[in-house]
Amino acid sequence: MFGQRCVIISSPKYLKELFSPSVHSPFLRRLPLTSGFIELGMDKEGLLLNCDVPKWRHNRKFFQQSLSPPSFLQLCTKYTVEYCEEIIGYWDCIKDDEVIRLDEWFRAFTSDMMGLVASGSKETSMKIQFMKFTNQIYKEKKIEDEKNKGEIYRRLRSEYADALGFYIFVPKLLWNLPFISVAAKYYKNILNYLTEFEIQFIKERKQQIKIEKDYNISDQNSKVRPDFLTMLITQNTEDDPSPDEIKQNIREMFSAGTGTTTTTLCSIVYLLAKYPEHEDRMVKEILNVIGNDDQITTSNLSKLPFTEAIINESMRLYPVVPITYRYSPDQNTKIGDYHFNKDTIFAINLSHIHRNSEYFENPDQFILERFLGNWKERIPKFAFSPFGHGMRNCPGKNFSMAEMKVILATIYRKYTFKLVNPNEPIQFKFTLVNDISKMEVYIERRK
Repeated sequence: MFGQRCVIISSPKYLKELFSPSVHSPFLRRLPLTSGFIELGMDKEGLLLNCDVPKWRHNRKFFQQSLSPPSFLQLCTKYTVEYCEEIIGYWDCIKDDEVIRLDEWFRAFTSDMMGLVASGSKETSMKIQFMKFTNQIYKEKKIEDEKNKGEIYRRLRSEYADALGFYIFVPKLLWNLPFISVAAKYYKNILNYLTEFEIQFIKERKQQIKIEKDYNISDQNSKVRPDFLTMLITQNTEDDPSPDEIKQNIREMFSAGTGTTTTTLCSIVYLLAKYPEHEDRMVKEILNVIGNDDQITTSNLSKLPFTEAIINESMRLYPVVPITYRYSPDQNTKIGDYHFNKDTIFAINLSHIHRNSEYFENPDQFILERFLGNWKERIPKFAFSPFGHGMRNCPGKNFSMAEMKVILATIYRKYTFKLVNPNEPIQFKFTLVNDISKMEVYIERRK
């Protein structure tokens, strides 16, 4: 893989070293450096594929500090509730016998949500989705002709997701071949356009923050959104972060918070449609804790253990990241009783580990009791890793769990979902993650 030896790990007993929490671990990198990573600007920026370990450590520390505070989770809960109310407004106009693409709706929801949380970008993905569904006239303009900044950014991010797959999986030596060069040129233009767009709004936000600071404008009167972009710009460090550093962190915030959440939410809907008794119990818990129409707050979320068990069991059966990687470029390493030379890639098969009968009885069944009570004491630490472990785990875990609880608690108070094709398995397509490819459902209002 990438020209190096690749060892597949399919047992949690070999993960202690690979998932080490030490900042001195030899496995702080995911993969070797490639031309594609350089073209994407990911080799020395962001978190996901950053090969510059000191800079990666700095970014990781910032992500952890920014995404975990109660104030940030409260703000995200507020935004999630607002967007849930918007999607409910659209769904109330849909008849019970109309088929909807739930994957498209959840992608639109998470795109709008992350636009606001990450960069204060007010987008219209759900509105556009509703217009398309109701056959209203919606003619998509060329990106260069679009005037709405939120729509420009949404479109560019969508194209960027495709560019990721191209640059990561297509070797550079093939980029000039006749049937590939067109795509290579197109994605290069998209990257340039996206970078110009992001650098411009980062500079505008920096200027806005500077003006308010110069005039001593209070937080109460500030017009600057307290979003992830603002936190990136105002972080208390010796080095003023460059626009390039900021833009890559913003991109990864979007990537981590859209497709991944969509896949997990669709998996949950699929499983609850198969097991209506679990849905009934979840709805009962939600109504007991929150009520029929009361506003959801962060204080409610810790009181939903059954809802959390549904999320965890869904992620066990259908992990968004089925395979994760660790790479030691400079050191020979030892995993268990085995010795490996440097430059070895370790592919950790989470899909297999999550369904290992040694750790999960009836591993292919949807059994929520696995994650009730003191489940962390019953399940070995590395047998369940939806967000990873160690220094390379997901810093947005708390945000992601809070967002999904709010969405489930809000929409399931109003609706239940029926699969259009209940006998078909859930459909995924794999890029770097499991991405839901299609989910058709009927929406039924609760009586």
